[in-house]
Parts: sequence; C-alpha cells; structure tokens
Amino acid sequence: MPREIKPIVSSCTVEPVTLPADLRVWLQTRAETLGLRWLLAHTDSGVIWGELRDSELALSSDAFPRPGLRLRGETLQQARLFGAAGEVLLWRGPDEQWQATTRLDGTGEAGEYFDEAYVVWGFKEERTLCDGFRELREGAQGIIHSPPLQRTPSNTKRAHLTMRHYLQHDTNGLIRIVAGRLLGLSEAKVSHELA
Repeated sequence: MPREIKPIVSSCTVEPVTLPADLRVWLQTRAETLGLRWLLAHTDSGVIWGELRDSELALSSDAFPRPGLRLRGETLQQARLFGAAGEVLLWRGPDEQWQATTRLDGTGEAGEYFDEAYVVWGFKEERTLCDGFRELREGAQGIIHSPPLQRTPSNTKRAHLTMRHYLQHDTNGLIRIVAGRLLGLSEAKVSHELA
C-alpha cells in the first residue's frame, strides 16, 4: 500500500527532567495539560499501559498486578504519553539524566509526515477485561501485557499502534524519516492470518 505523505506543522523540544517521587502524578499532569490519552511505559519488570480517564491516569499494573511491576522511576526504562495532539517521551539521556522530548502537532515548523500502523503483540486473552484493560498473551513467546482495549483481538482483528513519521528533504532531493512518535491505539483487520 502506498504511503500518503501530507503537510504538517509541528514542534519538538527536549528538556532535562528531575523525576518526582510520584511519577504517576507527573505523567498524569503532562497528559492532561497536553491532551494526550495513552501511556506506554517499559520497566525492568515489564510493560505498563495507561489511559487518561476523567483527569486520572488508570494503569494496567493496577488492573492486573504482577510482582515488581509498578510505575517507579527506579525501574523505569522509558515512557511515552501519546495521542492525536502529540507525544511526550521520557528517557534516560547522557550520564543517566532523565530527558523529556515533547513533540506537538499544530505549532512550529512546516514539514511532511506519513502514518503507519504496527500490530501489537497479543491476541489470546489471559484474563477478562478489568478496569478497561485486557490482559493478552502472544503465542509461544510468552509476551504478556494489558493494553486498554474493550474487545479481545483475534487472528483476523488485532490491536494496532499508529506511528507518525516526520520527513525531511535533503539538498539532493532525497526524503528521509527524521523523527517518529506514537499517535494512537486502535483495532483493525489484518490482511493475512497471524499464527
């Protein structure tokens, strides 16, 4: 399928961050202020999904508790708050210092982009829906996580993360991807059977 390249205006800032004792409140405040809906956090113990609901950040680690799987700065590897408006990426920069990259659409410099959907692991339900999260497992790999999904994915319908790729033209006329961010979480049909 050909990619549709479209014009966009976007901005990107990077700032050092001192993680507060209550990381959840920091993420919740950022999500609410910027109009971002989802959280995808990678920790030493696994993946934590989140969704902003009525100004509160609901977490999959609360819905499906696992030993050691908590949202804490000590075990966090990276976290992404994302939605239609933009993304905040929290990551460890040079010298183990935390950085926050904020990319917002609608302000800044003119450019181009295209969106692309990626299949999310997991189509076998481990446990039923709990607080808007669904615990899923992917085949023999044993990957288990709990995205905020209302329906159980299947071999024909899978959860997808949509990624926005930002483009830049160089002096030779070539176009390259210079940045990317998560845009949304949805369910879509797959074009072939996944085993």
